[in-house]
Amino acid sequence: MSDTSQGPGWWQASDGKWYPPEQAPGATPPPGQQPAGNRLDVGAALSYGWEKFVANLSTMILIVIIFFGVQFVFTMVVQFVRPSGLIAGLLVTGIILAVGIFIGFMVEAGLVRAALAVTDGRPPEASMMFSTERLAPFAIGAVIVALLSFVGIIACCIGYIVVRLFLLFWAFFVLDPKRNNEPVDAIKNSFNLVSKNAGDVLVFAIVVVLINAVTCGLAIGVTEIAIGYAYRQLNGDPVAA
Repeated sequence: MSDTSQGPGWWQASDGKWYPPEQAPGATPPPGQQPAGNRLDVGAALSYGWEKFVANLSTMILIVIIFFGVQFVFTMVVQFVRPSGLIAGLLVTGIILAVGIFIGFMVEAGLVRAALAVTDGRPPEASMMFSTERLAPFAIGAVIVALLSFVGIIACCIGYIVVRLFLLFWAFFVLDPKRNNEPVDAIKNSFNLVSKNAGDVLVFAIVVVLINAVTCGLAIGVTEIAIGYAYRQLNGDPVAA
């Protein structure tokens, strides 16, 4: 990192600093190697998540409210909409489920967008929760991950844990504008990234799950930013201060 370019291939990040070619977004290290200094610091990731959540407090609280609010409204609609007649009931239920799934994908992707923005030095925006940009590949990826998770549940639940761990970063690979991976590539890249850092990521994932469990999910804004930090650090990308 430098305040000025040091030669060909050096690039300027959103923090105004210049970085060497091997740290460029999407740069691929030699097989079996990774850039030095990109081992996951679990404490730093969680501290960063908290600091950035507080720094963008009003927007992040609104994002979390939207995330849980959409789920609550959808649940209430399903509970109280009871049309008479079998055909009408199936039709209305199908429409509600389709709309609910679409909006669910949208707000889930919005959390990832917010984390990517914060770690890139851009302010998060509540409008990200309703963005449809790259929503199709995200939805396809979500379906694939859900199917793999279901298969994992059948395998005595251990498989589910393995799937969720190794695919922790798939959504970031899909929605990161510097990469824009297609669903299958994003899943492969997440698997490869975690497999090279399995110990650190396992500890990190356990802590994230515990924090979300203790707070009944209300800390999701903090933990999602922390996951974004981990994603960038493990990829050797610069993280906005």
